[in-house]
Amino acid sequence: MENPLEILQGSSPFTEEVEKELSQLSGVQKIMNDQHLPVSYDLQALESDAEIVGFEKADMALLQSCLLNGNLSDYGQMASEDQMVIGRPGDFEKYFGIHPKVGSSVTLKIFDGQHTENLEFEIAAVLDESKIGNHGDKIDMLLLPVDSMQKIAHSNLTYQYVIRVEDSLEQQAESELDQIVSDNPRLSVDSLSAAIAQNENFLQGTQLALAIAIVLIGCFSVMNLLNTTLTGIIVRRREFSIMRSVGMSQKQLSVMVHKEGLIVVGMGLVLSVVIGGGIGYVLCSFLKNSLMNYLNYRFPFGITILNCAVIILCSVLITTGALKQQSKSSMMEALR
Repeated sequence: MENPLEILQGSSPFTEEVEKELSQLSGVQKIMNDQHLPVSYDLQALESDAEIVGFEKADMALLQSCLLNGNLSDYGQMASEDQMVIGRPGDFEKYFGIHPKVGSSVTLKIFDGQHTENLEFEIAAVLDESKIGNHGDKIDMLLLPVDSMQKIAHSNLTYQYVIRVEDSLEQQAESELDQIVSDNPRLSVDSLSAAIAQNENFLQGTQLALAIAIVLIGCFSVMNLLNTTLTGIIVRRREFSIMRSVGMSQKQLSVMVHKEGLIVVGMGLVLSVVIGGGIGYVLCSFLKNSLMNYLNYRFPFGITILNCAVIILCSVLITTGALKQQSKSSMMEALR
């Protein structure tokens, strides 16, 4: 069973010594202190079940760009009056059972180590979740100025450090971080390079699975085309013989059948591109808006052109082979 956040903060591993060591990392450019204040909407609760995430003055521009409507107050005013920003109104409504409104207040039980206190917070702004985009790591359900949080609590509210280093010294900084973590077993580190490598492995696996699926679907489509074309030519064998008997040459017959086949294949390809491309765009848009905001739709022109060329070539070869085989039989045999 995991300990509540206030218990962990009571013996926080983020000591001044650790912070000093982090500031001495090779190529360090910036260290951001992500602070969380444990709270509960249940004023009789014995432990926290939610968190208020702190934001700094530098984050005001981001919050302003994500507002549902209106404008944010001055950072200093928000900090002095304990004004809160609702970053994820959907989660707020599920947790509190009410719709967040600017100007209304919520009372929360604050857990500051062994000390608890009930405090009332005014809602200063509500964000539009659709505008958050790639900044989801900075936006949470409840947001409060860091200065206000430090005024309220006396515990170490540090939840994590986000460290930015020079690209050229990233590997050296990672090795130094690993040493710091090894000396402090309660700490762990997640690096950007490790996350990128993990995502690349996932994408490679996904691409391989999709490639196999595309090849299988392509094989089935070619087999279906082969079956449809051969069946059509065999069934129309008597019709073709009658046409030849009234003066149509084998070359004219071949041109006619090829054109018919290309018309059918062309219509099928157009429908496949339109419907398949539309479904892909809708699916990508859905994932971008709900789960993966880093996705961007790009129509696969190269694969589409290659697929069309293969299908058309197969259609021509199958039709040519079937007609050539059929031309070997006499008209009398075909008319029987």
